[in-house]
Amino acid sequence: MREIAEQVLGFVPTEASYADVRVVCRTHELALAELAGPGEWSREESSGVGVRVIVGGQWGFAATHRLDAVGLSAVVAEAVEQARAVGSGPSIGLGEPITTRARWSSPLEIDPFSVSASSKLDLLAAAVAESAAIGPKVDRVEASMDFFRDEKVFANSEGALIEQCLTESGGGLLVFAADGEDVQRRSFPQAIPRSIRGQRGHFSTAGYEHIAELHLVEEAARVADEAVALLTAPQCPNESTTLIATGAQLAMVLHETAGHPMEADRALGFEASLAGGTYASPERRGNFTWGSPIVSVVADATIPGALGSYGYDDEGVPAQRTELIRDGVFVGYLSGRESAATLGEQSSGAARADGWQRLPLVRMTNLCLEPGDSSLAEMIAGTKNGILMDMGKGLSIDDQRMSFRFGAEAGWEIRDGQVGRMLKNCSYTGVTPQFWAGCDALGGPDEFKVHGIPSCNKGEPLQVAHIGHGTVPARFRNVQVGTK
Repeated sequence: MREIAEQVLGFVPTEASYADVRVVCRTHELALAELAGPGEWSREESSGVGVRVIVGGQWGFAATHRLDAVGLSAVVAEAVEQARAVGSGPSIGLGEPITTRARWSSPLEIDPFSVSASSKLDLLAAAVAESAAIGPKVDRVEASMDFFRDEKVFANSEGALIEQCLTESGGGLLVFAADGEDVQRRSFPQAIPRSIRGQRGHFSTAGYEHIAELHLVEEAARVADEAVALLTAPQCPNESTTLIATGAQLAMVLHETAGHPMEADRALGFEASLAGGTYASPERRGNFTWGSPIVSVVADATIPGALGSYGYDDEGVPAQRTELIRDGVFVGYLSGRESAATLGEQSSGAARADGWQRLPLVRMTNLCLEPGDSSLAEMIAGTKNGILMDMGKGLSIDDQRMSFRFGAEAGWEIRDGQVGRMLKNCSYTGVTPQFWAGCDALGGPDEFKVHGIPSCNKGEPLQVAHIGHGTVPARFRNVQVGTK
């Protein structure tokens, strides 16, 4: 792969003021078990090269799966021709040159691709059986595992040459219960519906050891029991009340209200797909009150084992920790080289591409709500009337990432500091700065968890990023709640 990257750069004409190449080999394995039918196992591999050039002040990009000399020469020529077709323009700024030469691999104990398909399917089948044993109202069960390996080489005309190997493992459980009149669901350990590549659950940059840590079989009966219990639970009331959200519930809230809005390419108008506007315009940086003073948010690509962690992004910039919200105030962006240079700063190392055939975009890394000094138990005990909500279940948000509605798989009444009856079809609405301004308690460091989510969508054509959301339980005052 290294030789291919060097060969590609050798084909770049001197008229290009900059060029980079990514050689990527991606392996994806899926194991799936369901309530009815045989288990499913598949493995697929994809290899190719993506080339970017700047010619006449304009970008050109092309990609190919042909890795022979003819194919490599042709892909460079195509990228150059694209840049020429755009025409000349002002020079694109990329900041300081990237000249790093390095190797990096994500940590793992057990190579997931060395574990047999039968072992994986047997574990998933056992989880399905435990859920099904709860009773006939368990209507559908799905247990799955996914494993990814990206072996890639990045090289550029500035002298960089970086080799990386990322291994990712994850799995989860989804249970639907039905009684002829209603259908309810519970997920474990994270409520992410099956998306572009079929992944669900909690993922980590780790090996097969991560699967054992999920305890899918041990938790399966509880998950199914709660799904069945939701069928007879009362509806969530429509009222303004105190909301306590679990860390799992807050993962997607953080994603939509702090992650996408603070991507620098969106703030600068470089990218605007999938509700791609933002309230976080450059003139608001440093003076926009986003939340209460106890709330701080960082993007940290250096957390060991987290799904949004890596050594270097797809422009060769080192992984780093970036402040987005400090003490309730919007202060920073996720950025790549071009967007950062436009803002007069250096890249935050957040430019990533979904495979060899896509351009790097600014993507979330591990978006983290910094812990506070409370706990879930203390929040509940200090609440006279409120609702506790767990796990996401649907959302909507406007194109500036301000007004929103988030759903929850399950809720529970809180009365006089005690958790009461279960509630179904719970949701809440709000406006981003008002909602986060109402946050008056955050769980402590011992309740902090990074939820690995392999299904963040952005771009046209669509790209899917693997990211992490570090959260703690939190309490919010005066929140409008209601049914779905």
